[in-house]
Amino acid sequence: MGGIFNLDSSVMNILNKIMNTVILNICFLISCIPVITIGAALTALYSVNLKMVKDEEAYVFSEYWKAFRKNLRQGTACGLILAAVGAVFIVDFFAVRAVAGIVQKILGAALIVLFIVYFVIVLYVFPYMARFQDSLGVCLKNALMIGAVNIGYTITMILIGAACAALTFFSIEVMLRALFIWIAGGFSLLAYVNSFFFRKIFGKYEQGL
Repeated sequence: MGGIFNLDSSVMNILNKIMNTVILNICFLISCIPVITIGAALTALYSVNLKMVKDEEAYVFSEYWKAFRKNLRQGTACGLILAAVGAVFIVDFFAVRAVAGIVQKILGAALIVLFIVYFVIVLYVFPYMARFQDSLGVCLKNALMIGAVNIGYTITMILIGAACAALTFFSIEVMLRALFIWIAGGFSLLAYVNSFFFRKIFGKYEQGL
């Protein structure tokens, strides 16, 4: 029994990861309260999770808030820009529905392509900013390029996110239970899973730094 509860045991390591996931999720939710800071919060969340998957984290609470302050300006600016673009997509979606015939199909297809590009940027840009120091324009450009080059990983992460969303909204009863999971540690857990992929992806580019 003493071996199981040894600080270096696998059981204690798992328990420590679970506790860190909960702490990170609470920090993330608190830093999202102003809404406009969601971009900085996502960057900080990935900053710590990218270390956690390699057991490089120390004190996750202090590391999170350090990363949040460091990325506050750029992360917030990026989040606001992407939110504005997302709002434009919503308006365009309803505008395309109002058009009839072949024009609707052409505009609809173009809108889908542009939305895929947008979604890839959203998926990659915050982890990228957490790992690399670049201007916002370079971050957005590289997020798209890296996401396109690593299409297998990109599709895998999209499917994982889509599965989580589908399970969350499967029914009212399930949604209520899922809401508890998201609040308790869901956002941090999803970022943790994605961070395994991002470490493999970014590792290829870090070698050249």
